[in-house]
Amino acid sequence: MRVRVQLLRRNGRVLNRDDQKGVPPFVGILRVGEARDLELGRPAVCARLLDPATTSEIDILPMLSDARLLWAENRKMRLTGIERLKEADVAQTWSVEFD
Repeated sequence: MRVRVQLLRRNGRVLNRDDQKGVPPFVGILRVGEARDLELGRPAVCARLLDPATTSEIDILPMLSDARLLWAENRKMRLTGIERLKEADVAQTWSVEFD
């Protein structure tokens, strides 16, 4: 599914509306499903935003591990999960709008 994703957190901290203004959404192909999480050593539901311009699976954003759907309606949804950064695992929330 082709979507636009707006990040609602930076380094685990909630962004206020002013911080979100002027930041364009990320556009890509949304894929949500179960995958083996090597760090956790178990299967987990993961959300990925893939580059639509390539046929290979290139992530635009860091994958959300242990992804959960918070709500969905009117071609929009909210996903939350854990984003792995180089320095730490942090909470992340995606505001997703279908193209």
